[in-house]
Amino acid sequence: TWKLPYSVLFPTLALNTVGLTVEETAKAMDLARSVGITHVDFHPGAERDGVALYLKEYPRQGLFLTTKIRKPKPGTSPADAAQLCQDQIRDDLVALNLESVDMLMLRDSPDCAVMQAQYKVLEDALAAGQCRSIGIINYCRSSLECLLETAKIKPAVHYFLLHPGMTPDPLGLRSFGESRGIRTFA
Repeated sequence: TWKLPYSVLFPTLALNTVGLTVEETAKAMDLARSVGITHVDFHPGAERDGVALYLKEYPRQGLFLTTKIRKPKPGTSPADAAQLCQDQIRDDLVALNLESVDMLMLRDSPDCAVMQAQYKVLEDALAAGQCRSIGIINYCRSSLECLLETAKIKPAVHYFLLHPGMTPDPLGLRSFGESRGIRTFA
């Protein structure tokens, strides 16, 4: 079976708005789009609100929007972590005035049951059309193994730090994930 190349499904270069204010995020999106960058990777809060501000003035068409689920505080129960995840997805979509984003990404947790409960929420969001894909951020191998024990849908991507000086396969994360059909985004 022939599949579309990965770069057609997910842009290969992204604007990451980490640490920007509302106004800085909107301006960065405008500049990025003017040079052809269509993937915007943002966090909840001011950055999300900057994306919302940009979307009030410019069409979403052609943009690939990725947001991340906040990590629950240590000691949060799996049920409470799942509820926080559901609430954030709802709140983000309302703030953005959108029915869906392109990707929801889940951060790791020291608690396997919390990761599994939150990931189930992402799977439900995917089934409900609130996103087009789901992924994970900065998982070690044991966290990924934990998640895959109960996941019904494999993460589309694993987003982690990769820079010059590291091997092409740091700690075997790239080969481990990709052997299970999970692409690396770094």
